[in-house]
Amino acid sequence: MEFKLIKGDPLKLKSNVLVIGKFEEESISKTVKKVNEALKGTISQLIEEESYKSVIGKTLNVNTVGKTGSDRILLVGLGKKSEFSPNSLKKVGIAVAKKVKKFASKVIFNLDIEGSNLNSQNLIMGLILGTYEFNKYKSNNDDSSSTTDTKYNFIWSKLNQKDFDNSLQKATGIAEATCFTRDLVNEPPDTMTPTRLGELAKEIADENGLECEIFNNVDIRQKGMGGLYAVSKGSLEDPRFIHLTYKPKKKARKTVAIVGKGITFDSGGLCLKPADYMKTMKMDMGGSAVVLGVMKVISLLKPSVKVHALISASENMTGGGAYKPDDVVTALNGKTIEVVNTDAEGRIVLSDALSYAVNLGVEEIVDLATLTGACIVALGNYTAGVMGNNQLIINKILKAANTVGEKVWQLPMDEELRKDIDSDIADVKNVGSRYGGAITAAMFLENFVDDTPWAHIDIAGPTFIEKGGEFYPKGATGFGVQTILQYLLER
Repeated sequence: MEFKLIKGDPLKLKSNVLVIGKFEEESISKTVKKVNEALKGTISQLIEEESYKSVIGKTLNVNTVGKTGSDRILLVGLGKKSEFSPNSLKKVGIAVAKKVKKFASKVIFNLDIEGSNLNSQNLIMGLILGTYEFNKYKSNNDDSSSTTDTKYNFIWSKLNQKDFDNSLQKATGIAEATCFTRDLVNEPPDTMTPTRLGELAKEIADENGLECEIFNNVDIRQKGMGGLYAVSKGSLEDPRFIHLTYKPKKKARKTVAIVGKGITFDSGGLCLKPADYMKTMKMDMGGSAVVLGVMKVISLLKPSVKVHALISASENMTGGGAYKPDDVVTALNGKTIEVVNTDAEGRIVLSDALSYAVNLGVEEIVDLATLTGACIVALGNYTAGVMGNNQLIINKILKAANTVGEKVWQLPMDEELRKDIDSDIADVKNVGSRYGGAITAAMFLENFVDDTPWAHIDIAGPTFIEKGGEFYPKGATGFGVQTILQYLLER
């Protein structure tokens, strides 16, 4: 893909597709009017005949029959002008890329929207994200149906080349980090093992000048990470604990830990999942993939905070050494956990990572985990739940998510539910009742953060969407990368 800022008459410039835009509540814009006149009213006629409403991302395809420099005109909806934001252009970019990626080698955008760093950045991000496909394991992944290497040109008012280049660099970095995260989650579990996660972490550290420390099974046991060690015992694959560190060049304003759940495959352990629920459980390392995606681009974006990235990586399997219901596990901070259900393993491996973050003396902790089906029941497939012990951090997460267009909703830490995870024989049970499961899971995690300000983001729903969506690919979405990056940049 190639992106350029250009000038010229959009009616005369040569391309496969000229993309023009229309808001819902407004009449056609200057460029749309000019194109409509060149096509003898064809666009306005089709808008009326097809009841075209200009909802965001909705397209109308018109053949120019040689009346403009472009072979086709693609009218794209910009949504309601009163609701327009730079993030709207990300959706526009996704919609256009999906429409043209199979055939167009050159596309020109002239949307009659004022150029700005954020507008151009989000549109380019959308184009990259909309082109994403995971076809690595298809034998015909290089055939004629594959994506065209498209050149995108932009006519922006009031945007100079320097600002465009800056936007392009940021957009490319963030979008590629999101696509990298998608790749990690889409990989089959026989290749995306805890060992492989550790190797990728080392590669990211070497590429970006980060500090890297990786603990193997022996290290994990010696350091007292009883939760991670217990969950890993049923697998032939050794666990890994991953610690990456980013340091800003100037004095850090804060020290933040981002923590990811890295269950590279979840069979449920001895509390075995039914077959239909085990399918897609390669995505249970989605939190760790977000953390690695963030660290892959963090040196480019240069937030002014020191960041510790922590991942507890393991499989949850049924081998002869597998941990069992009724076991009692001791986490890194010394607290004991009664195992009620081995399929609630993610919170157990996170107990050590959160405790480790506390020991580092960080000022804030944010964890991401595909933690509970209960969160999907509560919020659906497209929205993550956020909970925690500090409303300021939660508000910052919600603000960041809204800025980048990822859906996050706060769930309450309802004190009346806390008794559900009281244990008769240990400090805490790993599972409560079937009701409020996302909340009691967060309350379990709270046992391992002490008084450190902390937020937990349950990304079980939006991490992996089997059927895809209008603005999502099938499978892994990369949800969370952009929210966390925005959160770090605003700290």
